[in-house]
Amino acid sequence: MRYPKESTMVQKARIIPLSPVDWGEGVTKEATLLELTTNAGVTGLGSAYAGPSELLEALEAYHQSPELLNKVQDNRITPNSAIDIALWDIQGKIAQKPISDLLGKRQRDRILAYATLELHITRAQKAGVFEHRIRALTDLGFKAIKLALNGFGHRDSSKSDQEWDAYETAVLSHTREIVGPDFTLMLDVFGSDPEWPFNYDWALRTAKKLEELDFLWFEEPLAPTALEDFTKLTKATKIAVSGGEDFILLKDFEKLATGKSLNIIQPDCTKMGGLTPIHAIKTLANQNSIDLIPHGWNTAVGLAADLQLMATTPKGRLCMVEFMPTWHLMDPLNNDPFALDQDGKIKVPVGPGLGVELNNDMIENQSGVFNCNDKVIEVYY
Repeated sequence: MRYPKESTMVQKARIIPLSPVDWGEGVTKEATLLELTTNAGVTGLGSAYAGPSELLEALEAYHQSPELLNKVQDNRITPNSAIDIALWDIQGKIAQKPISDLLGKRQRDRILAYATLELHITRAQKAGVFEHRIRALTDLGFKAIKLALNGFGHRDSSKSDQEWDAYETAVLSHTREIVGPDFTLMLDVFGSDPEWPFNYDWALRTAKKLEELDFLWFEEPLAPTALEDFTKLTKATKIAVSGGEDFILLKDFEKLATGKSLNIIQPDCTKMGGLTPIHAIKTLANQNSIDLIPHGWNTAVGLAADLQLMATTPKGRLCMVEFMPTWHLMDPLNNDPFALDQDGKIKVPVGPGLGVELNNDMIENQSGVFNCNDKVIEVYY
């Protein structure tokens, strides 16, 4: 992307820390919002899975060499994500167009949202607990749920392999019984876990179960580096195989987008450099009959960026966004821009840029998701 001259003339940056994002099982990750203001007073919002100090360093590097923003291919790419998204927001406001129009052409006005249900597999078998959690999401209007079952596939000696197979199948079957035949379901088993114990044979058996239960995709069934086994799996099963959320480098996504190891790739625009690289990867993937569904367990600004990106998806390609109704998505913005409609879809904002606005009252009061130990940092140029 070439940013117009006026969008790169940043006069002020405001780094806005958030409370850490809960990834379950006691794991939290830092997330930070960014607001850039040009010398003409145009503002742009960005978000990154990085802390305030990392974002401050990224801003200093950008101020010195703006042309290198999208050329960095190391860990600095993550804080750069916030800068890139904010510059797109500014560009949209200058052009008085939503980002989806700048990325090509808006193909969709509404995007199906899926919720991720994070739960340990042992709790999924407790009477009433699992169904209550699922019903809570369907009552909010969701028509699609991804099960993220911690412990799924992690077996101990309390059961034989055959008993574990039956146990896991029972959980999946029970889920389908709860939601009915017309509901969209997916399964994430966290194969990127360094202690992931299983191999191709287990993944294939599980994929066949998911086929029978009409799940849409099987996420991270193998270790991220097991590309040959991923390729075998995509050929051996009818269910879509997905992954890639832990990668951040362009070269890794280019390999996934041009290979045969996945049916769906899942980059996170707040980790892998922003809208510029994720749009390039989405275009490349679609040209090779591979879908891109962004990893969205991040922030309200990240979701706003995902909606603009996915609005460019042509008809006939898979199109969804991940939406978790937590304070990271509900608190930061004005006017509740992510309300679900009767079809479980979110209307893509039509305003210029991202089409959303910060809730500055909450920032000033340090309330809700902004109530954290770190303070807002303001930098002037």
